[in-house]
Amino acid sequence: RLNRRLRLPGPKGHAESRHWLGFAEGRKATRQHAPIEMVVMSMSRHFLISAKLGYKDSFDLIEKFFSHGVVTEALYAEALKGYQDASNEVKSHQRDEAM
Repeated sequence: RLNRRLRLPGPKGHAESRHWLGFAEGRKATRQHAPIEMVVMSMSRHFLISAKLGYKDSFDLIEKFFSHGVVTEALYAEALKGYQDASNEVKSHQRDEAM
């Protein structure tokens, strides 16, 4: 039920829904007794999208996964760049409105 509610806004670009969808996917993979690497990768796919939309919690999780060696440097770099781009876009927009 929760998974269905998260799937509706997630693909349309709602960052927090994508974040929670990552946890739901991880729970589903765990119940299917998937190897831990598969669980983390299924979660990370959604966290990456959410981080690229500027959601800090998702970026923080990818950073933690990277520090523990469970995601690649390439995935971490992509998340970092996407998160920074999204953050800069918001800051620029806010700055433009203030002027």
